[in-house]
Amino acid sequence: MNLKPIVFIDTEIEPKSGKILDIGGIKGVGSSFHSNSMVDFAKFLYGSEYVCGHNIFNHDLKYIRNALIDAGLDDPNIIDTLFLSPLLFPAKPYHKLLKDDKLQTEDTNNPLNDSIKAKDLFFDEIAAFQQADASLRQIYYQLLRDQREFFSFFHFLGYQADHINLEKAIREKFHSQICADSDLAKIIVDYPIELAYCLALINADNRYSITPPWVLKNYPAVERIMFLLRSSPCLTGCAYCDQALDVHQGLKRFFGFDDYRTYAGEPLQKKAVQAAVDNKSLLAIFPTGGGKSITFQVPALMSGINTKGLTVIISPLQSLMKDQVDNLEKLNITDAVTINGYPGSPTDLEGC
Repeated sequence: MNLKPIVFIDTEIEPKSGKILDIGGIKGVGSSFHSNSMVDFAKFLYGSEYVCGHNIFNHDLKYIRNALIDAGLDDPNIIDTLFLSPLLFPAKPYHKLLKDDKLQTEDTNNPLNDSIKAKDLFFDEIAAFQQADASLRQIYYQLLRDQREFFSFFHFLGYQADHINLEKAIREKFHSQICADSDLAKIIVDYPIELAYCLALINADNRYSITPPWVLKNYPAVERIMFLLRSSPCLTGCAYCDQALDVHQGLKRFFGFDDYRTYAGEPLQKKAVQAAVDNKSLLAIFPTGGGKSITFQVPALMSGINTKGLTVIISPLQSLMKDQVDNLEKLNITDAVTINGYPGSPTDLEGC
């Protein structure tokens, strides 16, 4: 790939006044900048075709836009590594350099160091995109080529793809990974970025990959799209729903049982689990020891895998919480913790 003239930047801003305290920059060819002079910064930018930063759209841009304009740089020439990371590193969406939406660095508040890290991250992102299979690259391009957060990335790469039937391409690529009855056509039009993030996470095929909180904050529809793709059983059945949303397979997978209990010939356990998986409201009354825990643990564990989500179970008894978590751990199910008033109760939650 012929490297186009690009500069990587970062700024340190005084939060209350908005005053620029420091600016760091490094060009793709290696020359660097470290000063708070906007005049000198504009001169440093001159000759670059692209400017790249981490969270540059939501942070740096409003402070340095005039310098960018003076250098002939505007939105079509701006690349933000923040938005690319969850797409290209879904198994580890924060990447080795990221913590939430801030670059990790031992030398804090050093924009030059963070510019260098943004440069390294950007080229890692390019490598990840180029190593992705052709169908996935095409899907990402068709979804995101007109989106402000991604347009410049494709333009920098000079990447183009033939027009494809996007819905058909997604269904073929993600056959048996999403519901065949999901309304992809509408999602593609209304939520292209959210859909791209969901597909990246699904393609990672990593149980413990999650959507970063900043993505959920900026694109709250991601949760809904993932639900529609993976946790809304279709009436007719499909390759995905028949496997991932089958309550018998869920029971066998997590607890090793072949079937649910019956009471007076009625499969009450199964009915309760099925109602939960079908996203229905339900009230289940079982005697002590009757197997109530299964009725919420199986749907919770299934949902955790299907939607990369968290289920919160509120219990009135601390001893019962601990007993249930202990019993799950005996089955090597370590996706649940309890938070209660007992000494030593964890303060974080990694849930099923």
